[in-house]
Amino acid sequence: MQLISKYLNSVRALQFLQLFRFVALLLIGIILSKTSIGISQIGTYETFLLISGATCFFWTGGMLQTMLSLKREGTQEKTETYFNIFVIFTALSLITAIAVFLLQSQIATLVGFSGNRIPYLKILLAYIVLSSPANLVEYIYLIENKPKHIAAYGAIAFTLQILAVTIPVIITNDLGYGLYGLLLATAIKFAWLAIIILRYSRLKFSGKYIGLFLKLSAPFMLSVLIVKGIQYIDCFLVAYKFDESTYAQFRYGAKEFPLILLPVTALSEAISSRIANNENTTEALESIKRENKRIMHICIPIAMVAIITSKYLYPLIFNNDFYESALVFNIYCFAAMFRFILPESILVGRRQSRPILAAAAINLLVNITLGFILVNFIGIVGVAIAFVVGNIMEKIALVSVVKSLYGIRPKEYLDTRIFLYYAILMAVCMVVSMI
Repeated sequence: MQLISKYLNSVRALQFLQLFRFVALLLIGIILSKTSIGISQIGTYETFLLISGATCFFWTGGMLQTMLSLKREGTQEKTETYFNIFVIFTALSLITAIAVFLLQSQIATLVGFSGNRIPYLKILLAYIVLSSPANLVEYIYLIENKPKHIAAYGAIAFTLQILAVTIPVIITNDLGYGLYGLLLATAIKFAWLAIIILRYSRLKFSGKYIGLFLKLSAPFMLSVLIVKGIQYIDCFLVAYKFDESTYAQFRYGAKEFPLILLPVTALSEAISSRIANNENTTEALESIKRENKRIMHICIPIAMVAIITSKYLYPLIFNNDFYESALVFNIYCFAAMFRFILPESILVGRRQSRPILAAAAINLLVNITLGFILVNFIGIVGVAIAFVVGNIMEKIALVSVVKSLYGIRPKEYLDTRIFLYYAILMAVCMVVSMI
């Protein structure tokens, strides 16, 4: 137990939770594919998640980033901070659910549902109301520096989600019962949130604080909308230029390597919280560098194997029509390398949202412009290359801002020698994969 306590810190606990979330979604998809509900019902489930995610991702992500810039309050006296953030999340979730209800016909047409209606609409609306606030649990634990609580919550919550979704479908062969199970698991997460709100916050409404939090969140929300919206734009471009089969090839390949994306994202969020709490900046940067190096040594060799074998695995797992998806996957896998450069962690911790927004806008501009050019010459691979170049330009801009504002050079939070070494090896693996 002492060994676990020594190993487990907020960074690793959040990495564990993010990885467990990914594994839970992956296992649910695999298990559903082994049942008798059929591919169309699995498509309905994925679209259910798409609608709920697409309508909430930007304001949820922006506000969670704002939370990471909050200073942790002393434990002697509760404040109303978490309660008012909970009020904001719940109110916006209700507004989002109402918007989905009013725009049901348009959304159904957009995602390809027939009859201008969304299946399981009532479950979807309830899920939207509960799921976004439930995201607050791990972030409150992170701000309060409770790594054991983060790990325990991740293990319990996502194990419950796997069981709640899959067991009803296995028993009944009816997706509806699985969605009710998903809603039940989400309601339990929401109840967990209510308990920790009572534990760490006073139940005192503050319109002044809500206004300030929304003002601080606005640039972050716009930044998340631009950054994560890029992938939606890429999908639209491919769908506009090509037929459905080519679009499917792109979607199956256009995925950043999760064993890099998830732990690095968790590391970035945890370090932002530490910097926001006025912890020693030098120590925080050294922590980024040390954890980054550890993750690179573990995850990048796996990514290199994935790149080399993807051209064999994609046709095997799917079919021969998805051969080109492997090349798109390899390019996105290479793009994940640049996630290890984390100047945004410093900017989020210092509440510098404007540079993040400006860099995201550069990414968007480069991605769209280059994507429209390259797609005419090399097809969906061109869209993937534009994604990589846009991400590189964004990182260059953020690195320059951090150096200009704080005099912090990349080598202070990144082992540049190891990074370049692995970047070259990844590029070599890409060349080998094309032979």
